[in-house]
Amino acid sequence: MLRGAKYVVLFLLAMVASESAMAQYTIRRAQPQREDAGVPALGGITRNKVDTLSNDYYDHAAWVAERNRQRRERNLFEIEGSFQTSALQFENWTAGGDNTFSGLATLFVHHRYKRNKFAHDLTINARYGMNYIDKTPFKNVDELKISEVMSWDMHEGGWSYSATLGFRTQFGDGFASRTDQTLISAVLSPGYLDVSVGFTYAPSGAPYKLTLSPISGNMITMLDDRLYEQGLNGVPAGKRVFSSIGPSINASFDKKFWGERARYRSTLYAFTNLTSPPTVRWDNWFDLSLSKYLSIKLYGVIYYLESASPRAQYQYSATLGLTYKFRNK
Repeated sequence: MLRGAKYVVLFLLAMVASESAMAQYTIRRAQPQREDAGVPALGGITRNKVDTLSNDYYDHAAWVAERNRQRRERNLFEIEGSFQTSALQFENWTAGGDNTFSGLATLFVHHRYKRNKFAHDLTINARYGMNYIDKTPFKNVDELKISEVMSWDMHEGGWSYSATLGFRTQFGDGFASRTDQTLISAVLSPGYLDVSVGFTYAPSGAPYKLTLSPISGNMITMLDDRLYEQGLNGVPAGKRVFSSIGPSINASFDKKFWGERARYRSTLYAFTNLTSPPTVRWDNWFDLSLSKYLSIKLYGVIYYLESASPRAQYQYSATLGLTYKFRNK
């Protein structure tokens, strides 16, 4: 895990650094004006007023207020972290049973920057879960998803030119089951990278967004030395990278309701290289806030990748736990 995790950490740090730069560089500080700037000295004697700032042209407090206003207007930043646990303990219980403990940590980060016709959206979704059955640990949830969309408005109808980058991997080694410790996955093994250019339809104020990309690149990596010769997840045996080109579709939905106590988010991705069945992944999140720090979370995903499994894969979870939320507006 440590050998690959450092690359994930470096990648995340680079993304955060780029986000900070994007949020900061756009507000330029106004230069104070001088009353007699450019007036030549008389008889070699510099006039005192040349070095005097004029408040008629520059007000520092007003500049700070305007800078903060523009940053709030252009940047939307939100973060949500949660941790849910459950436990079941038996002592001298005649009916029998296994002592169990499970924990699931999730992280959601979203940053949107909008200035004039240009906009970009960065979204990070991370999930990691462990369970213990009779003191035997096993990782049952492990995923990191990063999505970046940059767009340029075409006109006021909601259409824009767009470029999309999607990345997905995991944090640590994955094994076949609790009793079968056969290694089947690791960091960037598999790793999924999707790059596309096309058109996005996102009407102002609408909770949905649709991106149509006639040109897309899909790459699957198998970089771990212990796995790349086994031919897993659609990467041929002995190869570390498998890539293909074709059209893709991205659709998303994000809406709050019930007085903003509930939120439903959904993303749908489909890609085909025109010679094989399409790859489809549909993620769904539903959050219900019970109090400031307590919430119910439902998550479900349907995933189909023929080279990995001939049947559709499905995952579902329902949890109750602690949640921290921050949103700048």
